Amino acid sequence: MNDESALLITLIKPGENTRNAYNREMEIRSLLSTLKVRVVFHIPFTLRQENPNTLIGPGQAEEAARIADETGAECVVINAFITARMEKNLSLAFSLPVLDREAVILSIFSNNAHSKEAMLQIEKAKAEYLKPRLRGKTLNLEQQRGGVKGSRGAGERMIELDRRRLDQRITYIDRELEKIARVRETQKKERLSGRIFSFALVGYTNAGKSSILNALTGSDVLAEDKLFATLDTTTRKLRLRNGETVLISDTVGFIEDLPHRLISAFSSTLNEALDANALIIVQDLESPNSYSNFMTTVNTIEELGAKDKIKLLVLNKMDAEYDDFNTMRLKKSGLPYVLTSVKENRGLDELLSKLEEIATDGEVSITVKASPDGSIFSRIRKEDRIINVTYEDDAVIIELKTKKAFAPYYESLSQHC
Repeated sequence: MNDESALLITLIKPGENTRNAYNREMEIRSLLSTLKVRVVFHIPFTLRQENPNTLIGPGQAEEAARIADETGAECVVINAFITARMEKNLSLAFSLPVLDREAVILSIFSNNAHSKEAMLQIEKAKAEYLKPRLRGKTLNLEQQRGGVKGSRGAGERMIELDRRRLDQRITYIDRELEKIARVRETQKKERLSGRIFSFALVGYTNAGKSSILNALTGSDVLAEDKLFATLDTTTRKLRLRNGETVLISDTVGFIEDLPHRLISAFSSTLNEALDANALIIVQDLESPNSYSNFMTTVNTIEELGAKDKIKLLVLNKMDAEYDDFNTMRLKKSGLPYVLTSVKENRGLDELLSKLEEIATDGEVSITVKASPDGSIFSRIRKEDRIINVTYEDDAVIIELKTKKAFAPYYESLSQHC
């Protein structure tokens, strides 16, 4: 759907404040800009009640159809999630292709997926999205779904055949993703056995995570000023000034109202990153929505089960701060924070100091119960201190002191020994 002109429809909830509605409009415009889609006209509709057939009311649909015709729009984009029936009815009303929020985000993800895993995840999400929309469309998973109208099918038998093909493809993708997941689990165990402290960069899309990774590690990870430039997890080694080597991973960005099937698609990739010992939440101060974006990130982290992780807040793009009120709210979030500007090379030394502090801080006592053959001793980190060893008939019980971040490592040893 690149280089197309679109009529944009945003929906305002009754009682919604003007700023929130404006922020949502700017976000969908940014998403469309990433796809090089030109908005020729924007209609904000107040949605008092959802129409089960078209979402918007009949009068609103007529108005939108008239404006689409007058402006020469090639497609209509609705910043909402719509059902297959709604899409069909609106397409007939407008005589134009209709794309919802999920179709837009799927298009962006499809353009930016590079690894085998990411491409499979996106293909599955697209297949699941397309399946209920097969009527009147030609099935072609390789073709980017967008503003080009699908040709008519050859009747119900063809639609059922297409559905079976989709189901078969989804089953195949699931098997391939399971294979990748097993390899990932093996790699995870190898990293754990290496006992290297790890950080994961998380945050809203386009917050500057890849730029932070490049600045800290001297890498050349793609860092573009567009949404969802990064979909694949990238991990690099970082040598701290005290000589300790740590791992730091970049991750796919979060976004408000991310389609559920895409959260599911990237859960394995995100979970791998969130297995890190600590999280670096990168927040873009240039964004007018910096605080709400931060809360979206925090909520997503909690949904992924990483609420209790060690966290550091990086307030990035301090050179282009949008307003000091949001910055003040972020500083009062309760998390330790660092102000940075990769563009002006500011705050990076302080960030390195904070990472060093986190990587070396926090000692806890832990008890490991393992096989009595003694192999457990070779798996204890040389930096940790054994306090006491007790032998039983079927186990050896070791009490030791370790960094809080490595407690899960020893807990896993207890579970598997």
